[in-house]
Amino acid sequence: MSDRPWPGMSRRTWKHCALALLRWDPMNEMNFADTYRPRVFSDIFGQESAVACLSGLIKRGQCGRHLQVHGSSGSGKTSVVQIYARALNCEVPAADGSPCCDHCEPCRGFTAGGTTYFHVFNVSRRGGGVDQIRQWVSERNREERVFSYRILFFDEAHALTAKACDALLDCVDHPAEGVLFFFATTEIERLNRALRSRLFDLKIRSLSVSEAVGFLRRTAKKARINYEPGALELLAGLRNPFPRDLLLGLERVHNRERPRVTVEQVRAAFDADQTDVLVAYFLALGAGQLDQQVFVLRDWREDWNDKVRWIQSFLVSLYHNDILHQRLELDGLIDAIPESARRSIVTRFWQRLRLASPAELAPIWCAMMEFWVQGEPARDDTSLALRLTLFHQLINAAEDGALDRKPAVSVFTSDTAATVTAPQGFAPTTRSLASLRGEPDEPDFLTAQDVRQIVNCASFLVQEYDLFFNAAFEIRPALAGAQTQAEAIQLIEAFRDDLAAEARDQGGAVFASITVIERDGLGVVGHLVAHVSLLGAALESPEAPDGMFTGPNGLKAWIRTWRRPQLGVSGVVQSRMAPAGETSGLAFHWDVTLALCGGLPDGIEVWDRTREEYRSLSRLLGIRARPAGPIHDAPRVSVSEWLSDAAIARACEHRLAPLSAFDDGAFAEIRTGWERSEHADRIERRSRRADELQRIRQRGHADPDAARAEIDAVIETWSPDPHERPRRWRGWW
Repeated sequence: MSDRPWPGMSRRTWKHCALALLRWDPMNEMNFADTYRPRVFSDIFGQESAVACLSGLIKRGQCGRHLQVHGSSGSGKTSVVQIYARALNCEVPAADGSPCCDHCEPCRGFTAGGTTYFHVFNVSRRGGGVDQIRQWVSERNREERVFSYRILFFDEAHALTAKACDALLDCVDHPAEGVLFFFATTEIERLNRALRSRLFDLKIRSLSVSEAVGFLRRTAKKARINYEPGALELLAGLRNPFPRDLLLGLERVHNRERPRVTVEQVRAAFDADQTDVLVAYFLALGAGQLDQQVFVLRDWREDWNDKVRWIQSFLVSLYHNDILHQRLELDGLIDAIPESARRSIVTRFWQRLRLASPAELAPIWCAMMEFWVQGEPARDDTSLALRLTLFHQLINAAEDGALDRKPAVSVFTSDTAATVTAPQGFAPTTRSLASLRGEPDEPDFLTAQDVRQIVNCASFLVQEYDLFFNAAFEIRPALAGAQTQAEAIQLIEAFRDDLAAEARDQGGAVFASITVIERDGLGVVGHLVAHVSLLGAALESPEAPDGMFTGPNGLKAWIRTWRRPQLGVSGVVQSRMAPAGETSGLAFHWDVTLALCGGLPDGIEVWDRTREEYRSLSRLLGIRARPAGPIHDAPRVSVSEWLSDAAIARACEHRLAPLSAFDDGAFAEIRTGWERSEHADRIERRSRRADELQRIRQRGHADPDAARAEIDAVIETWSPDPHERPRRWRGWW
């Protein structure tokens, strides 16, 4: 910037202006709803179906269609039709059909607000009579057409009179050349049926809770706004699930001096105390404390209708998320309630009712929900207060059998079957197989506990890392010249270690491996399955002659020539690699995993809860048996670091124990790939719990001991049973 003032301006005045210009931040002047209005198809959030229709019309040659667009106020109807109108006249649309915005005259004119091809008639403001409509349409049709299409847009079209709609029928059926009619309405049923039948229909739907949160996160990133965990979820719950309402809400809580949105800021901006009140009220319900229930309701600053609505919503949310543990996003405000608070509520109920576990609350909770759908709905405040009084009587008398309770179903239905407790991890010593019989007392052979470790480790690989085994190897030390068991095991372990080193040298790593050592007619044999990270990239283009996997210097060539000179032997290895494709990868993963268990002795049986009888463990797992001899004084099964007890213990931090279909006797689920869904939920739950603990650390940093005590108390509310975590997928329990 020049240091000379403009003509006629004093140096002092110029200095003040310059400093003001330097301090000016356009972010401070923005209107979020205008600044972040969609400009291209990819900007439109949560309307994939509508975007696909319009984008397809443009990509097929900028095809023009008369439109009717309907949805709630603020949902983005006008933005959608504006983008389509610009795309119809854009000289060079983008690959997805979007207008190029500022590279051609139609786009530049629209951006500047001076378009000559998009005309808006707001029916609610200007009137929807037949004479007004005919005159307006006639004037637009007489204008010279410069671009490919001229769009006549009727906003709030439900206000059109019946005669005006009849007049528009002929216009739509016989439009002037290049003229298109667009209609937008919040009340589609009020628009003339005959007119609607002639229009290309697009519905702009409301955003789901998760979409609303995602939209806020995307906008916050664009606006460089930091936010506290839970703040945007709370904001999404307090605003209507439409882009304009969400943007206005974000702008309202945005602090220009400190661009960080906190939970407290959101609460203060919208006077939202519902979550705290709901938690206090339901804790009082769980404890059967009538005085506290009445006290909370009395001080709750909401209408009686709203109080009942929040109570009903929280009942449903707790039932699905914290009792059935099936993830249901019902309301952003309720979803923002911390897991520890929800857990405390459920715990207080089942302990007061002297139930064996929280799972037994399911029929009781159904009775509580059924209370609100029985009889005539209450309308006035007195009737609603009466209903809540009866609801309190029902809950507080639950110990006396006022609520119908049914005993929980055991995991195993046979009287001889042991009750299964929640697994705390997959270490073989942490839990014995339930209702097992027929295992021989021969420690030198593969055991049912070995099979359990193999299956659980393979399942953990997917649950924790979202990876499949993609390679399997058979090592025959005897054919390579090994004479003793010790030498054979040394050779097998050397191959495993060298495979990991070679993978690292080629830019990958052996993330995980399981090795089983046994004996057959040819001597000691090693079976090894692994996930080798470099194979994923190599298998995408197996025809590449110089690929890391298939090339002359690739892994296959290395396997064929592998040797350990210091052992005095050369390697003879058979190998299998996973085929491309997710479905094939899943099948390969479990094929090679269960093939490790082929040496399991016959006669080992476990209780099959589906048939209510003991059945062969090999048959239940679909294992193809093979003759296997003993291995003396050496481990039969070994796992790499990624599947070790220590790794599993780290993954279980904050009570995130993995699931085990094997331990639960759900043998039919083992091959289904449920772990992929569990991985996504597991990562989300870990993030939520970490955020909750981080908020405590931030609040109590001045008193570390108090913060530590609060953290311990919160962790104690998290169930160690992995079955009790909320999930988006349906489990077998």
